[in-house]
Amino acid sequence: MKKSYAILSLVLFIILVVLIGFFYSNRLDKQSIQISSNPWVGFTPFIYAQEKGWLDKTPFKFVWLVDLSENSRLYDSGFTQGFTATQYELLHFKEHSHLKPIFLIDRSYGADVILANRSLNELRAEHKPITVYLELGSLNEDFFKAFVQENGLEKLQFVLKNSSQKMMTTLSPSGYPTIMISYDPYVSEFLKKGYVGVASTRSMQSFSVIDALFVDERFVNGREDDYRELLTIFNKALDQFKRDPHEYYETIHGYLEGQNYQEFMDSTTQIQWLNSGTHTNIETQLHAQHIETNRLLH
Repeated sequence: MKKSYAILSLVLFIILVVLIGFFYSNRLDKQSIQISSNPWVGFTPFIYAQEKGWLDKTPFKFVWLVDLSENSRLYDSGFTQGFTATQYELLHFKEHSHLKPIFLIDRSYGADVILANRSLNELRAEHKPITVYLELGSLNEDFFKAFVQENGLEKLQFVLKNSSQKMMTTLSPSGYPTIMISYDPYVSEFLKKGYVGVASTRSMQSFSVIDALFVDERFVNGREDDYRELLTIFNKALDQFKRDPHEYYETIHGYLEGQNYQEFMDSTTQIQWLNSGTHTNIETQLHAQHIETNRLLH
């Protein structure tokens, strides 16, 4: 009797171990992939797809941010496995050897802007310290450095203030010389307050900004089809924008920080989509910045 009970217990234990192993491996296979993003015009197809429920049956979960520096904090903490961002955000990571661009999204062509309450010529002649609001440790910092160098402004006195876009939009216009480093959809708010654009990614000759989906490649291995599906969904959303931009705007406008329809449409003319085809010149640029492109989907 005791022998039969022992055998039965052993069999039940083996079954339990097999079931736990199956459950655990199945859970890993379906493990969600957390992606952080922000309401940049080029990333809005992900917003549209999310609002339409197209991501529900995929492993991808998007976390929406305002402060660009949050990408690195969330990734370093293990909360996210990837993010949408420019190559400059990636270059500010302390360690990014596992992070690879999975597919290109757009090239900024005027949507990143340096604004001021002075014209560029007035800034050149300024003798007072110029306060610069920007997100340090992000694309904003690289953009500003390139702007200063390209326009020969090194002798001016700049006071850098680390600030999120959301906080910057709450600041009242000042009589003191001020610069804001911003991007759509926030640029509209600064223009309404009387700031003028003194440089952008369209006018700058020495600064090119590429947006892409970056993911820890350890969460890509064996799951390439998931990312191909995500790219297909992205393209489907972008096709809907081209087919019916007003319906598209109505679906996503809650994320756009107050941008009206015309402002949003204007911002879409200030990027160049890169989500399909091969872009050899872009890949060459990324290689020059020591960013590997061996994981790119085309």
